[in-house]
Amino acid sequence: MEHKIKTPIDVACFIRDYIDPDQTSTYDPEESHSNEDYLYQKVLEEVVKGNPRARKMAELALKTKQLDFPRWCA
Repeated sequence: MEHKIKTPIDVACFIRDYIDPDQTSTYDPEESHSNEDYLYQKVLEEVVKGNPRARKMAELALKTKQLDFPRWCA
C-alpha cells in the first residue's frame, strides 16, 4: 500500500477512508491500527522533508487517537 500523503487534506481523506471505524466501508480494527501507524510514518517523513504543512498534518493525524477501536501491540 502506497498512498500520497503530502497535505492536510490527504491526511483527512486517509483517516476517513482507511482508519475511522464509522466511515471505513470495510472496517477491520487490525487494519485500522496498521493504517494509523502508516499514517504517522508518512507524516513524520513530511516533517523531515521540511513540508510547511507538516504541523497541521501532524495535528490531524494525532486526532486518530480519539477514535474508538482496539489497538493491539505484540
